[in-house]
Amino acid sequence: MSQDFALDTRASSAVPTQRRKPRRGIPTFWRGVIGVGVLALGMEIFARSGLTDERFLPPLSVVIVKLGQELVDPAFLLAILATFGTWFLGLLLAAVVAIPLGIVLGLSEFTYRVSRAAIDLVRPIPPIALIPLVILVLGTTLGMKITLVVFAALWPILFNTITGVRDVDPQLTQMARSFQLGRGAIIRRIVLPASAPFIATGVRVSSSIALIVVVTVELIAGGSQGLGAYIAEARAIGTDVPRVFAGTLMTGALGLLINSALGALERRFFGWHERKDV
Repeated sequence: MSQDFALDTRASSAVPTQRRKPRRGIPTFWRGVIGVGVLALGMEIFARSGLTDERFLPPLSVVIVKLGQELVDPAFLLAILATFGTWFLGLLLAAVVAIPLGIVLGLSEFTYRVSRAAIDLVRPIPPIALIPLVILVLGTTLGMKITLVVFAALWPILFNTITGVRDVDPQLTQMARSFQLGRGAIIRRIVLPASAPFIATGVRVSSSIALIVVVTVELIAGGSQGLGAYIAEARAIGTDVPRVFAGTLMTGALGLLINSALGALERRFFGWHERKDV
């Protein structure tokens, strides 16, 4: 029996083992395309199933055709540009305020503890609840919309900056001090580069919040420009429901493009930093 076992062992060891090739998954882009396609197909089927009235919930194909017609209308393009411009200015100002403030709070434990109570008091206030107060002060102007966007977009950038600054290896700052680098040089050469991936993630999260606030303020507070004003005007007419859904679909498409662009930039410059997609 021992001889047979030895023969079997030699025979099995003589057989070359085949390595399994790693399975290649579907690329992220095509997974997104498949997901959007399934969602679009489901919406089309549901709208045409007769469960709802097409006068109030038109099929997606009708909405897409209407959106294509609106995209050649200069007034609609100006509405998109107005919303995008307000979003960009609000997000930029939020970053200009939040990043330096986050660096200060992240570097100083005393300052962070003193200001934490005030931050926790103000942060939970919904930006929409501030609309009457801001309109009373600034009126229905561009400044009113930008103020609300800055307030909403400030917090993710601020807390991500604080987290990034606190995540910096203390040995790096100690080494920099041993080379007699000043505080400004340490922040510029060590703290900012190390916390940049966290800041980029905060900006990307705030970008979606900023767009939601812009369109919501335009929809609720009124105004003559923006996608929110376009949707409100179409809703007030009441006879062209596909136009309302076309504006809503354009808002979603704009948000998708913004998030995809910022995500691509984040992967391009901070791909070395391990993170989870949000």
